[in-house]
Parts: sequence; structure tokens; C-alpha cells
Amino acid sequence: MTITLTHGHDGRVARVRFDNAARGNCLDDATLGELVGTLETAAADEDCVVVHLEMAGRHFCGGWDTRSFAALRDAGQETVAAGLRASDAALRRIRQLPVPVVAGVRGQVVGIGAGLLSAVHLPVAGANARLSLPEARYGFAPAGVGHTIAQALPRPHAYHLLTGAASATAADLLAWGLVAQVVADEDLDRTVDALVDALLAVPGRTLRAVVEVVESSLATGTADQAYQISARTIVAGLTAPEVSG
Repeated sequence: MTITLTHGHDGRVARVRFDNAARGNCLDDATLGELVGTLETAAADEDCVVVHLEMAGRHFCGGWDTRSFAALRDAGQETVAAGLRASDAALRRIRQLPVPVVAGVRGQVVGIGAGLLSAVHLPVAGANARLSLPEARYGFAPAGVGHTIAQALPRPHAYHLLTGAASATAADLLAWGLVAQVVADEDLDRTVDALVDALLAVPGRTLRAVVEVVESSLATGTADQAYQISARTIVAGLTAPEVSG
């Protein structure tokens, strides 16, 4: 597994490449922590306005690494619950980044991969992408991913997925609001690059403010913070030299 961080467009774009393709980009505690830490490092650069997350290989994420399941046999319920909370907290740190994360979604999105998908601000799916939640077949009830799916989907669809009775197509993901766009697989990389270019046309401080508006609204359910964020950008925009002069 390797994670690389590079920069382009005079540092305004950070490219984070996660490569565990040999295992379908599956995750465990260590790899998830390293991925989130790298994304945070990328977004902390004041010049950065967009993070492009690239999941290498044929699949977006093959779920949780099943090799870690054996260790859970000897763990108590509270220990397991704490681990589940920790992985969800890691995904929440992606949502809380000050700049948007853009990602192309191809191939399989399995288990915890659905949580990673929901944490990305602007995911674009290839037409052949598929989401599945196989936890029930292992005898597990999905936790954080289950909560995310239950909130995002109509109730019958949530049950269909969470019991493992069905998988979701890219068209389903679009209809449910889990991806921003669906394109032909062969156009996926080009479309993601075009989306990054479109975001770069927005002033960096404004793009960061849009992220604040969306995420604060989702977190609080009110517009209170959005008013202040918007007012800050309006005042700054009206007092800029090209406007006031």
C-alpha cells in the first residue's frame, strides 16, 4: 500500500493517490488513518483549494480488510464499538476538510467504501460502478455505514442494501444523491479533471466558504453559520480593489 501527495496548478490542486490496488483498495485502521492524515496535510496548505483523491486500480474501495476480522474474535463488545466509532470519526475528518475533495469512482464500492464515498465532497462515478454492503453475509450489522445509508436512502432501499439482498448501480447512486454525476467509464478521468478545472475558476477563499456553508448547514441543520460565512465573503468582495475602485 502506498499513498502519495503531489501538487499542481501552482499548488492550488493537491493530488492524493491511494494505491492498495492489489487488494482492491481495501482499508484497515492504519491505512484509513494514513489516508485521512494525508488528505488533511494536503488541505492544510494555504495555497490548496481542491484535493483530487485518486483510488488506484480497477476499484474505488473493496471494503474493510478481512484479515483484521480474526483479531475481533477476542475483543469485547465495547472494544469493537470503540473501533467502529474511530473509523467513522476518521471519515468525518474528510468531510470537515476546508477544501472540497473530488474523486472518480470506478468498479466496486464495498462496505466501508460507502462511508469513504459519502465523505468525498464531489464524487463522480463511472457507469459501471457498483456499491454493495456484504456485512450481513458475515453475520455483522453495518454500523456507521448503515447509519449513513439509512439517512441517505429511502427506507426500502436502505433495507435492500444493508441486508445484502441487492447492490446499487451508478444510476442508483446518482438518484440517491450519493454521487454528483455519472459518466461513461472511459470518460471518468477526463470528467474529473474538467471538474477540478471548473472549481479552480472559483476564487479560493470563495470555494472554501462554500464548503463551510454546506458542511455547517448539514452539521447543524440551521443557516446560522451560513449567514455569517456569506456576509464575510460579500463584505470582502465589495471592498476588493476591483470593486470599490
